[in-house]
Amino acid sequence: MLNLRRCIKFIAAIIFYYSGIFIFYKRFIMNGKVTILMFHRVTDTFFDISLLVKQKTFEECMKYISQSYPVISMDFLSQNFDTWENIPDDSFVITFDDGWIDFHDAAFPVLSKSKIPATIYLTTGFVSSECSYWQERLNNLLIPVLANRNIFLKTDTIISIPEIDFKLRGLISKSEDMQILFKFIDCLKKFTHDKIMKTISDLEEFLEEHSIKTSRDKHRSFINWNELNNINDSNISYGSHTVNHMILTNEQTNVVEDEICKSKEIIEKETGRKALHFCYPNGNYNDGMKKIVSKSYKSACTTNSGFVSKDSDIYSLNRIGINEEMVTDWRGNFSKYVFTLSLFLESIRQ
Repeated sequence: MLNLRRCIKFIAAIIFYYSGIFIFYKRFIMNGKVTILMFHRVTDTFFDISLLVKQKTFEECMKYISQSYPVISMDFLSQNFDTWENIPDDSFVITFDDGWIDFHDAAFPVLSKSKIPATIYLTTGFVSSECSYWQERLNNLLIPVLANRNIFLKTDTIISIPEIDFKLRGLISKSEDMQILFKFIDCLKKFTHDKIMKTISDLEEFLEEHSIKTSRDKHRSFINWNELNNINDSNISYGSHTVNHMILTNEQTNVVEDEICKSKEIIEKETGRKALHFCYPNGNYNDGMKKIVSKSYKSACTTNSGFVSKDSDIYSLNRIGINEEMVTDWRGNFSKYVFTLSLFLESIRQ
């Protein structure tokens, strides 16, 4: 079924590419626009495939973009933003969120080979650590929980926050296994970071009390400072993605200020480079946060889908998130036709 859907999309993409709609899209919709692409993982496997682009796909995608479009840096965009005169039409900016190890191992060699500028937004509390984001930890915990759902449902209270406990019980009772994780992640994103971590801790205690084994995979997810300092390439800039990847709109002002400001201090201390650009975790922001960010940074990116123009707010820049399905055909190969159609669909969705 997946291959059939992707085959239909590929055929539609070819029709689009060679139609008058494509010419209209390029000449009018993208005139005076910049596309900021958002990547996360460049790897072959990850529990959340919406964040994944395979290394071979990424290499082909970068080759196509660099040969077909102007690619500018976030520095260049911010420096020329006010006048917009020097910014080429239909140009691209490449960004990476979080600071995953595969930026160093898979993405950077491709970028360096083609001399493509990019900005990587670092979550400084995870650089050089063996930790994982809570979403990945939650995935590793829910797998054994779901395998022992009868024990879970028969236990009176597992998560000490009643609203969260009630939500997870409802999901386990009514939802399919593949849906539970991502529905529960969406639920937890409404709570403070402390409550999310308490939920993780409660699930760990439940599994330990019932001697239920969890995954012991100790792979390193994030890049370290030595690897970052070995990237001796002026085309690569380091931006801030806070210290702990908290959803800032859920937190108190003093916590928000610390997350925004300390991450910049840490990056500049550890790398000796200026951290001029910021990225809101999960894309969540408000006017108060933009004001704090504007005191220390030259730009800030969201996860809001769309393009950037001279009328955009440089402290709430739209981006297009890219995953494997958005750029490949039914055989799993990179397709310029599918890629272009995906960008067009984002333009009309905007």
